[in-house]
Amino acid sequence: MSSPLPFHGSSAVDARGGTFTEVHRDQIVNYFQNDKMGLHKLLSPVHEAEYTRSENVARCLPCTREGVINEIKQSIDSNTGNARICWLKGPAGSGKSAISQTIAEWYAGKNGLLASFFFLRGAGNRSNITRFIPSLIYQLSLSIPKTKPLIERAIQNEPSIFQSSFQHQLRKLLVEPILAVRNPILATLMRKKSLLIVIDALDECDDKDPIAEFIQSVADIFQENHRLPIRILYTSRIEEHLRKKLEAPIVYPLNLEDFDAHVDIRTFFRSRFSIILQENQAMRSIALPWPSDADLDALVRKSEGSFIFANTLVNFVDDGTDLPHRKLQTALTVDAGLDVLYSQVLSAASHTKNVERVIGTIMLLNEVLPITSLARLLQLESADIIQALLGLQSILLIPSDDDQPVRLFHTSLRDFLTVQPRSGAFFVDPPPRHLCIVINCLKAVMIPPENVIFYDKEQKYAALNWCDHFLRGLTIGGDHLLRSQLGASFMSSIVNFASGPLDFWVNTVILDADLPAMLHTLALMLLRLQVS
Repeated sequence: MSSPLPFHGSSAVDARGGTFTEVHRDQIVNYFQNDKMGLHKLLSPVHEAEYTRSENVARCLPCTREGVINEIKQSIDSNTGNARICWLKGPAGSGKSAISQTIAEWYAGKNGLLASFFFLRGAGNRSNITRFIPSLIYQLSLSIPKTKPLIERAIQNEPSIFQSSFQHQLRKLLVEPILAVRNPILATLMRKKSLLIVIDALDECDDKDPIAEFIQSVADIFQENHRLPIRILYTSRIEEHLRKKLEAPIVYPLNLEDFDAHVDIRTFFRSRFSIILQENQAMRSIALPWPSDADLDALVRKSEGSFIFANTLVNFVDDGTDLPHRKLQTALTVDAGLDVLYSQVLSAASHTKNVERVIGTIMLLNEVLPITSLARLLQLESADIIQALLGLQSILLIPSDDDQPVRLFHTSLRDFLTVQPRSGAFFVDPPPRHLCIVINCLKAVMIPPENVIFYDKEQKYAALNWCDHFLRGLTIGGDHLLRSQLGASFMSSIVNFASGPLDFWVNTVILDADLPAMLHTLALMLLRLQVS
């Protein structure tokens, strides 16, 4: 029987020079297990950001978006010209993520996908750059297995590599391993095809300056290495920090607004309404076709090329609050524009005492929480959460399992609700809502966990995020927020927290936090409190 592995159960160990130090996160291991979990534990990839993620994923229907998909493929597969990067740009809700998902699946089926990462605002590590490059590198080790020992060796030789510049990380962990296995892999790739990296929704990465630096680093890497058999597909809205970096000779731009989506949206409507008709026995006597061609034309015109509008409208028709053919008549009276549709859905929903609190919290949390955890954070029951969201199934994905989170169908809902001129009476005011979340978090971490020395679930979220919510609230709302009645409640909560035992909070921070970032946030928070 073999002896157990050294440091069994440790997440990160530095064994150089006979000094054994347990470290965490970006401080990198110098010891690798012989099993497949070694590199996985080291890099901690964000699997929920890959194209194979388990959530409800949008993809293009067959025979739709063919024009733009074919042009993307031509750009990726072409061995002529200087463009090594394809940038698909377009407004919110125009279908960029569905196209990138379809492209990723198509190239994966041809063994041509190297890696993928789908950013998503408000989804923890999917909304920041912390685990982005490690996730790409881990996928590289799976796509080209011969690179795995080279990646491990590079990290062993330079344990602090993830604290270096993006260009250095890419050179050592992506470029050099690929070029080192060029015989015979690289020669084959150069003759036949390039490997594709799909990076979706750059604009949903909260770290704007770092993501711009990453884009520049990739461009520099391509300029240095003309033999590198890689192509990249970026998608994003047109935002200034991205546009400055992506308007370059090495980038092939595609504007989704240049492709007529009306025929594809009509196909989408016909497909979804056909399913609704089949699944509703009460509609057996409805005259066919349903919807009529005239109604379908009206819906397509209202959509104005926006797939998220079309999807939200269909969800509204099929939300179960009335028979679909009746809801369709209401939908036909809605003016064009996503804001109008969001207002219509919110107006028709029930407004219980907890609805504003629940929706506001969901909009502003740094990552999604299961319904059970969200309820405990807000000191409610799971049933209260569900009741607060009744009638909102067309704009929120509400799971049947309380151990799963409520998700936004599209992040444009958050944009709508947090801008008062757009949302009006439904406005979620971020500064006071952030401070409310802080108070909920502080109450949560004052409850000792059972039978362990670390927090978990909503308490873990509270321990790691309350400082960030505090800073975001004061940054947007100003120090006068602390002089309000809500500010007084916060001061009372922070005093109670500081007066109690901090062991569980400290243990959780040491185990799970990005310590440099956490200490920086704490320092800024203390500074704001002193000024206030």
